[in-house]
Amino acid sequence: MDHEAQPGAGELLCRQASSVARALLRPRSYAGLAREAVLTSFHLSTYPLGLLPGVTAGRAANSADAEEVGAGAPAGAAADMPVMLVHGYVHNRSAFLVMSRALRRAGFRTVQGLNYNPLVHDLDQIAALLDAEIARLRRRTGAPRVHLVGHSMGGIIARHYVQLLGGEDTVATCVTIGAPHRGSYSSYLGPGPAAAQLRPGSGYLRHLEETARPSQVRWIALWSDLDLMVVPAANARLVHPALQAENVRIRNTGHLSLLLSREVLRRVVGLLGEDPGGEPAQGVASLPATARG
Repeated sequence: MDHEAQPGAGELLCRQASSVARALLRPRSYAGLAREAVLTSFHLSTYPLGLLPGVTAGRAANSADAEEVGAGAPAGAAADMPVMLVHGYVHNRSAFLVMSRALRRAGFRTVQGLNYNPLVHDLDQIAALLDAEIARLRRRTGAPRVHLVGHSMGGIIARHYVQLLGGEDTVATCVTIGAPHRGSYSSYLGPGPAAAQLRPGSGYLRHLEETARPSQVRWIALWSDLDLMVVPAANARLVHPALQAENVRIRNTGHLSLLLSREVLRRVVGLLGEDPGGEPAQGVASLPATARG
């Protein structure tokens, strides 16, 4: 990826305005934007829960979508594989309240979230925190591998762990949700060292591209055509050929709404409910094959 000069404030605003204008040409986008506004309030109201020690995300949420998506028998052998959830910029583990509940309802026995501060630490340091947390999780559960799910910046941290910190030997499936794999121009507006690393063409992102290599990790990238935080939205696709990722477009869904989308919940529960051989685990409903985008 070639390095790009930092755009000026005027150019940045024009690009974001163009993205919004294109979205508004789709009638269904209006409902998606309204839903994003409402669900942003939900995330704000539940944020304090992610700061409380000892409060598990799965028990704190109460959502009809989580109940419906996760309902059913335990997930059999797949339930033994822990799931690590990594939140995005200026969020915390409360981001996954509903998803964690859905996973537990599906039978996953260990669902854990990571908290970090992107205003203080850069992505290299945060990935090191994830490395240590996964090591503790594996020691506690005795599991040889884990599943990783990362939203927004969390998806990039998950990718860093897999590619650069030995995660290719300890991760079975890595799902990124609205993660700016090729950077986002909105990152120019974010303070802190981590946001600066997500600018398109940054040395950090170039290094991720250069170090991508084939492994046994299964990669899935969920991205939305109405994501106004990843600019342009298609930068949330994971297209490096070595990773052979499945790219799944979620239509008319905002950046934060992705975390509460019934379609996203169904896909994540279904994908993680497959055993390492790719067969659906007992009790987890199979989903339609994901489209490669």
